[in-house]
Amino acid sequence: MCEIFNGKLIDRRDKPIMSALKYIREYLMRRMCSLQKAIDKSMGPLTPTATQLLEKIEEQAQQLRVIFARNEKYQVIGVWNDQYVVNMSERSCTCRKWELTGIPCKHAVAVTWDMIHNGKVVERVENWVHQCYWLSTWKKMYAVKVDPINGRYMWQKSEYPTTITPPTHHKQVGRPKKKRIRSADEVASQVVSQGTKLTRKFITVTCSKCNNKGHNSRSFKGQGVKVKPVTKEEKTARARRKVQQFKKQE
Repeated sequence: MCEIFNGKLIDRRDKPIMSALKYIREYLMRRMCSLQKAIDKSMGPLTPTATQLLEKIEEQAQQLRVIFARNEKYQVIGVWNDQYVVNMSERSCTCRKWELTGIPCKHAVAVTWDMIHNGKVVERVENWVHQCYWLSTWKKMYAVKVDPINGRYMWQKSEYPTTITPPTHHKQVGRPKKKRIRSADEVASQVVSQGTKLTRKFITVTCSKCNNKGHNSRSFKGQGVKVKPVTKEEKTARARRKVQQFKKQE
């Protein structure tokens, strides 16, 4: 949720606090109105996303075979002879998807169909879904709307005699930063996921000239290596090479 909030404020994050709050309020007004339109068009006991997920699960459940054990425990066998245990009284499955997502897995859906086939009174599959996916819960979440407000020139003036002035603005040196500061763990995980070069943090630098650790070739000052003094003939030869290279480039 924090990442989503930062993503929505990327255009107004560097603005003053009043402008940022105004943008947040107007965004919430538009967001709630657009979601209310989607809620009014939705049909059924579940939200549209939960309905699509449950339909895919029901397609997968058609290929499973169910064997009743005891005490509302069932053994579900898959296409590849994989077996799972479903406990309908505890609403749990050994695949752990039902407990983690709140939506019955394909094994639980197959057990529900088997119970109905054997004449047991069972609720619909939608009723086994957690309440956070119900359409009624979605309606309650967005029942309260953000009301519009008048402009600042129509606000009621305060009777308090003290006038609060804004603090003195000091312009900082350099270009202002617009991107948020990321943590070290987030940067490391992003580098690994993208497959780029790893960071050189906590790695000892090795010099390519003397093969000693603690410095690189740029900061090399002859540590551990006897450097021969440069003669005048070598300096003259180097200068001539540079002049010849410069003429070739022209």
